[in-house]
Amino acid sequence: MKINFFFKNKKFYIFLVYFFLCFLIFYDLYFNRVTYSYPILIKTNQTLKEISEFLYKNNIIKNKFFFEFLVHSNLAQTKLKAGEYIFFKENIFQVTKKIKKGDVFQRKVTIPEGLTSQQTIDILKNTKGIIVNKNIHFIDEGSLFPSTYFYVYDTDINEIINKMQVSMNMVLEELWRNRDKDVKLKNYREVLILASIVEKETSLKEEKRIISQIFLNRLNLNMKLQSDPTVLFAINKELGELDRKLTKNDLKFESDYNTYLHHGLPIGPISNPGKDSIEATTNPLKSNLLYFVADGFGGHLFSDNYDEHLSNIKKVKKSK
Repeated sequence: MKINFFFKNKKFYIFLVYFFLCFLIFYDLYFNRVTYSYPILIKTNQTLKEISEFLYKNNIIKNKFFFEFLVHSNLAQTKLKAGEYIFFKENIFQVTKKIKKGDVFQRKVTIPEGLTSQQTIDILKNTKGIIVNKNIHFIDEGSLFPSTYFYVYDTDINEIINKMQVSMNMVLEELWRNRDKDVKLKNYREVLILASIVEKETSLKEEKRIISQIFLNRLNLNMKLQSDPTVLFAINKELGELDRKLTKNDLKFESDYNTYLHHGLPIGPISNPGKDSIEATTNPLKSNLLYFVADGFGGHLFSDNYDEHLSNIKKVKKSK
């Protein structure tokens, strides 16, 4: 009886020890969470051993054996996804699941309103994680919608360019459908051209609808738009970046973009306008205004006749 009791207790103690060890291992695996919070890159064609070693060296996992065991037990050794990952307060089970699922880190790039297409491409070229091939698609001026775009590491630049062009077309088509029917522009191409000028004339949302109506009024009266940004764009396009303010002589620069020399809209957009400028062009604030001048404080003074416009210019000069 004593021998049987001893053996039964021994088995029980062994079971308890085994259970306790398993509990400790599970506790360590489950509750030992990583606080690594900057991106790491798992490369294409890395083996399970290489990935395991890489994660261990970077303190993402504490035990290479159990990581490899978890991957094998899930038949996932060929399903681990390459890419850029961020791990924060995640245990070995969550780390394994994330890499298997391919839950990669989403980078983002923000393109401001009013840039030229070349300026936009330059930002993309200098953004980490975006791959620049030799063959960048031809980019029309005004075709890239300014916004924040998300991408993963090793995304081709043409993929982001395509997203921007699709977004611009969608915004233009939507706002063209919902335009004020009194707007006498022929199509959303003309909307894009005028919106690109409005974008460069003011950064104030509350002024955009006012300025777009001024230009529309001028077009309806066959007056020249006389927009400085069109001249600046023409000079920059032909001669390179201008590193000084425009002069009166610059206003005579011969170009189909120069709205001081030519009636109507320029031959194309001068920037990539944002949604506010496009919306302001399709739904302007109706008025009889024809002139505006910068007030020196980031805004403009508006008038409906030339005498008042000259008076506003004098006011601005006196305030300087």
